[in-house]
Amino acid sequence: MIRKIVTLPSSVLREKSVRIGHIDESIRQLAQDMIETTLDWDRKNEFGAALAAVQVGQKQKLTVVRNNFEDAEDDEFLTFVNPEIIQQSSHRVSDVEGCLSIPRYYARIPRSNKIKVKAETIDGEPIRLSLEGFAARVFQHEIDHMHGKLFLDYVRDPADLLFLGDDNQLHPVDVIPDDIQKFIDDRR
Repeated sequence: MIRKIVTLPSSVLREKSVRIGHIDESIRQLAQDMIETTLDWDRKNEFGAALAAVQVGQKQKLTVVRNNFEDAEDDEFLTFVNPEIIQQSSHRVSDVEGCLSIPRYYARIPRSNKIKVKAETIDGEPIRLSLEGFAARVFQHEIDHMHGKLFLDYVRDPADLLFLGDDNQLHPVDVIPDDIQKFIDDRR
């Protein structure tokens, strides 16, 4: 089932997700719905790398992540339950990042280039991952969602905020729009 993606300025995006104690059929269905929702979003918008449960209004520590970031035609996803970063490098890399919950806006955000994550699979099996580059960025972004944090919270300079224009190109934003600024200020 395709679910509605929660978008800014919804306060749901600021809520913290809760740990999943037992993986049952409702969790499996939620994960499947999240995959279908991301693929549906892809058909209408730009590429969706991952989705956290809070982005469909479910405050649970669950994320689905695309299996192959290089091929938008690959519709395979991996599901991670209760993911958490257990180690991260101090080396940060700034890169452009976007979010399905903040359509058409992007920003240059510094993130750790390497992280280690522990989680459970959808079958309840423990898993540990060593990630770097874009995959590390995706996991940090999704785990931030579970803590009520968005990539906008890292924007300190309006010059780092970008907007996807009708020409499908990213353009600088001279002044942070009021609704986005208010959303950032409410966090501080």
